[in-house]
Amino acid sequence: MEPSETLGREASASVSERGLQEFIVNIAGISIFFLFDKSPLEFGIRNIESEFITDKPPQIKLQMHNDGFPEKKQDKKIFDSGSTWSLYRNQGMYLLQDDSLDPGSSVEKLVILESDFKSGDIYIKNDLFNQNLIPDPLGYPLNQVLMILLLSHLGGLLFHACGIEDRGLGYLFLGNSTHGKSTMARLWSENQATVLNDDRVIVRKKDGELWMYGTPWHGDFAEVSPKGIPINRIFFLRHGKRNKAVPKEDREAVSMLLTRCFPPLWDKKGMDDSVGLCHLIANKLPCYELSFIPNSQIINFVRNI
Repeated sequence: MEPSETLGREASASVSERGLQEFIVNIAGISIFFLFDKSPLEFGIRNIESEFITDKPPQIKLQMHNDGFPEKKQDKKIFDSGSTWSLYRNQGMYLLQDDSLDPGSSVEKLVILESDFKSGDIYIKNDLFNQNLIPDPLGYPLNQVLMILLLSHLGGLLFHACGIEDRGLGYLFLGNSTHGKSTMARLWSENQATVLNDDRVIVRKKDGELWMYGTPWHGDFAEVSPKGIPINRIFFLRHGKRNKAVPKEDREAVSMLLTRCFPPLWDKKGMDDSVGLCHLIANKLPCYELSFIPNSQIINFVRNI
């Protein structure tokens, strides 16, 4: 199942012609079909312009419901974030739900995925159904957890990173909060580069190469792109008093990759695959720890590495 290099934008008109009853979102070559019980027009949703909406054939089909939740069963909890979401198994199916910080509150969003990850149902309480509906019905954090689940079966990893396309080359800048990803996005954008995303980037294998893809889930820099491009260099960001790139190899590079990604901690095979992908990245691509001063001089510094 090969990720797509480009994502279609022509689907918006056809979706409108169908009365917004359904649409397909393509993120990192994974196409997800959303089918609604009612037209989202009934919830005041009219603007569906999004670069992530496509007309490509769907790989996963999800039915949206706002008319009540299924009866609660005794499910096996396999992961708990401790505050915002939890994951269960029941008769081979995955159940993903939001968890409020208030222990007395009820579940407001629920995703039920079949064991083959090809279909499922999403339940959202009616009063939340007009928030972030298109093209991202689930909202944070379930939208990204769902993608992590899908990537664990379809191949790939979601990284805490900024992705840049510059003069035909792909640079992936990885870092945790405050490390400078949004600053990098702004500086490269001001120098006519394309920003895929400043905070969440997906990496997948394609045609023997490692590709990175933009996602809709940005940080402080709001411009995103659904493009997919090969990665040429990896940089682990840190603040510094001068621009400096230190090569990182083997175990050290793998460790730095793992601490900047979102692996499926509940899934042994998925974790093995995630570690394997990080080893492949470290072995196949030049990796550097990049100390930088937040001004335009970093652009030519990186171009000349």
